[in-house]
Amino acid sequence: MFLEGQIIEFLDNDQLKVGYVRKQEHDRLQIVDPRGRHVSISGDRVVVIHRKSSEDGFPSIAKELTEKVQNRQDEVDVELLWESLSGTQREFTSTELASLFFSDSSPDAVSAVFRSLSADTLFFRRKGLQFLPRTVDQVGTERTRREREQENERTRGAITDSLHRLLKQRDWENTPETEALLDRLQRWMRHPGGDSIGSHLEEITGVGRARDAAYDILSRAGRFAPSRDRFLTMAGVPEEFPVTVLQATDALVPFQHQSNRVDHRETFSFTIDDDDTLEVDDAISVRRDNETITVGIHIADVSHFVEKGDPLDLEAAGRSSTIYLPAETVRMFPEPLSTGLASLQKGDDRPTFSVEVQFDSQFNRLGYRIAIGTIRVQRRLSYELANELIMNTDESLPGSSDLKLLHAIACKLQQERAARGAITIRRPEIQVHVDACGIHVSKLDSNTPSRLLVSEFMILCNSLSADFAALQNLPIIYRTQEPRDSKESIDSSGLDPLAFEKLRKTFKRSRLSLTPGIHSGLGLSAYTQISSPIRRYADLVTQRQFTSFLESKPLPYDRDELLRILANAETYEQTIRSIEDQSTTYWILKYLADEKLEQLLPAVVMDRKGTIELADYYLRGKLPDPGSESPGSALNVKIDFIRPEKNEVRFRRA
Repeated sequence: MFLEGQIIEFLDNDQLKVGYVRKQEHDRLQIVDPRGRHVSISGDRVVVIHRKSSEDGFPSIAKELTEKVQNRQDEVDVELLWESLSGTQREFTSTELASLFFSDSSPDAVSAVFRSLSADTLFFRRKGLQFLPRTVDQVGTERTRREREQENERTRGAITDSLHRLLKQRDWENTPETEALLDRLQRWMRHPGGDSIGSHLEEITGVGRARDAAYDILSRAGRFAPSRDRFLTMAGVPEEFPVTVLQATDALVPFQHQSNRVDHRETFSFTIDDDDTLEVDDAISVRRDNETITVGIHIADVSHFVEKGDPLDLEAAGRSSTIYLPAETVRMFPEPLSTGLASLQKGDDRPTFSVEVQFDSQFNRLGYRIAIGTIRVQRRLSYELANELIMNTDESLPGSSDLKLLHAIACKLQQERAARGAITIRRPEIQVHVDACGIHVSKLDSNTPSRLLVSEFMILCNSLSADFAALQNLPIIYRTQEPRDSKESIDSSGLDPLAFEKLRKTFKRSRLSLTPGIHSGLGLSAYTQISSPIRRYADLVTQRQFTSFLESKPLPYDRDELLRILANAETYEQTIRSIEDQSTTYWILKYLADEKLEQLLPAVVMDRKGTIELADYYLRGKLPDPGSESPGSALNVKIDFIRPEKNEVRFRRA
């Protein structure tokens, strides 16, 4: 059909538009719309042909046509038209439907019907330029869907309005509606994917701020105790254990020595821990036989109490690790197990995974044995008391000679690792503890004799276990670390912030693997982690592999299962580290805001962009004026602005 000079209606992005055909070339039409916009369309997009016109007269005629079509469209009753077809199931043109409804197939009637049916899709489905009536069942289903959608939209609007009110509200009205909304927010905090209220809040606050906002609302409503850690809550980590897990714990039977275990109960053994440590994972024993020294490294055998797949195991798998925060500790296992039955408490028989290592009088390693055992710890020492016994010259003090001997062996072990490239100097750690008396911030020296002793023998236990597994082709989870990027020597003090930062950046991230490989930071050819099964789920999984192998039982995990556990462990490890870092930073900022707001704070310049690090807290911030100091320069600063809950701090020169 030749359409040049005709006023038509055509589909443009599924919308009916009026246009004037300036030119036709085969099936291509050059169109101008009433606003002078030029488009090119194919002829099969033409729906209605109105009449011929000059291009100059087109805009005014188009306006008249649009008004006329609109008037006729107001008359169209789509449901009545659908009912008049009496369930006929075939496709109709808009011309046929205009004739049926209006008894008129004029262009404006056809346009009115096409527009009405395109706008109201309940009764007809458009297929190209034709319309297919829906069946009665289809209309009913679609009508129900729309009603639900409208109800959901009304509900959504009401929830959004309520959330806006809660974000601003300070005084609470304990209405049923408000309490129900708070319940939903609290459930969402625990199970992020379990309630759509989270998406409503994200739309208001932004994805990155929704959990902060929910925490603030629930805190103001009194839903969280003041001592409850903000970041633990926002991560959805539960403190309480399910009833089934508590019941499983109550059903556990205290350990009694078994004949298949090596009996270490008469050998002098001790633990070294912080005063407040309750989950005691490890103990050390020592005995001398002429020129031979046998050191026992005994790890709590949690696999004796917790079987793969039982309620305690499933709960521990979900938690992955005990979480240590300044204001609270969230344990991987309930306390009757973690601080009771499995913990290596003084005077009680406990099952162990034990690594016994023999040394000669020059502290050269002669051999080792790995076995399951029974231990009865004879003495509990704090790190401070152990330091005194090691450093004291009085050999008559109980335990002093054994600790001095073990410390001497540990020093040699450290030197051997250092010769293989291990980094053995660590800068002090910041410790933050929050209790009823306030916030306590201190530095912990990781290089004291007692901490070196414990560290070296735990590293020895883990490395020998890794060697054993590799030799026996026993599938376990290894930890590996590729060599550092730099081979330059390290400042032995390890205290300078710039030197420490430079050193830290040379390390590759350690990774979990099912294949043994070097751990460059420790200077070892193979390494696993088995020494903390009360506190780390991956350690328990590894322990189960060993204890089953040693008892000649089927291995509980194949490589595919270990791979899944490994992947989960790496994910949880990052999450838990993030919670711990955020919580520690918050409490340091809170301490500074409460105690150091107007005090001079020693700092070190980290770069020329104004980044500084507080010398006593390892906390970084910005100076508004970078100044001329070179990196490494010392200066004093004061707090200019601080908001702990937002992790915001700014400093100024003192």
